[in-house]
Amino acid sequence: MKTKQIRSILVFLLLYSPVQAQLMEKLKERAKEKGIETSNEVTYDSTAYDPNMKMDDDEDSEELVISSPEDFFNKDVVMTLYDANGQVTQTSYFDAQKIAMRTEMAGNPNPIYHDGEGKIYAYNDDKTRYESMKLLGSSAMGFMTAGMTTQIYNLPQEPYFNALRALEKIDSGLNFIILEMAFIYQPKHFEKNDFYIPSPINCGANTCLRFDYTNPEYAGSYIVFDSRGQLHEFNITSSKRIFEDNPAGRFVFKYKPCTVELPEAVEQSLIPDPLKKGIDLGDGLEPWKKKKKEKQKQKDN
Repeated sequence: MKTKQIRSILVFLLLYSPVQAQLMEKLKERAKEKGIETSNEVTYDSTAYDPNMKMDDDEDSEELVISSPEDFFNKDVVMTLYDANGQVTQTSYFDAQKIAMRTEMAGNPNPIYHDGEGKIYAYNDDKTRYESMKLLGSSAMGFMTAGMTTQIYNLPQEPYFNALRALEKIDSGLNFIILEMAFIYQPKHFEKNDFYIPSPINCGANTCLRFDYTNPEYAGSYIVFDSRGQLHEFNITSSKRIFEDNPAGRFVFKYKPCTVELPEAVEQSLIPDPLKKGIDLGDGLEPWKKKKKEKQKQKDN
C-alpha cells in the first residue's frame, strides 16, 4: 500500500477528536441562537451519541425512513474531481447494485475500492496484491464521515445525520466520503439558509440551481443541482488549513450505469499483534452497543 494512501487514512482518524469538539461548539452556537443557555464546561462525548437525537428542532427537519440500503443508495454515480488547473485528478464510480465504489487516480494504475461494510481496498506494490482493512464498524465510520465532511466543507449537518440515523436502523452506514453527498443533499437543504445564496444558471438546454457560499473563509465555493434536483457540481475552496493542502477542488457528478467488481484481497488490521487479538474494531468503538441491539432484536423476535 502506498505511503500516501496510508497517510490519508491516518489523517482521517487523527482528525476525529478535533471534529468532535468542533461539532459540540457548533451545537452550542446554535443553542445560543435559539436562546438556550449552555454551559462552557459541556464537552462532546462520542459514547453518549444517541442515534435518535435531533440535530435541530426546526419544523422543516424531516426524518428519513428507508427499509434497505438499496432504498438510499438508489442510483449509479460517477464523480470526477478536478484540480485548480482543470485537470482530472481522480474519478470515482459507484455501483448501486453492489453498493461499492471504485476510485481511479491519475498516475496510479491500481484503483482504491470501498464497500458498503466500511472496508477499504488498496493495492500493495511491494507484495503485488490488494489488501483490505476495516478501520471501524460501518456505523462508527459513518458518524466520523458525517462530522468531518460537514465541518470541513461547511455543509448543512442535519441531512447528513438524518441519513446516518436512517441507515443505522437497518445496520448500514455511510462509507463513501464525498460521493455519498449525491444521495444526501437536495436543493431544499440549502434554501432559506443564510450561508448560501441561490441563483438559476444555464446547464446546456436545462436550468440548474446554484448556491454560492457566503462564508468569507469559503470565498468562491458553490454547489449546483440539476433540473431534477440531483447534485451536479460541488466547487470548494477554503482558507482553513485543516489538511496539508487547503480543502479544495471541483467535483462533478454524473448519473449513468457503473459496474464495480471488488478485487480479491488479503485482509489487514491497523492494530498490531498481539493487541488485535483483544480488540475487534468490526463492531465499532462501542461494541457493547451492538451487542445490546442484538439482544433487543432477539427479545422482539
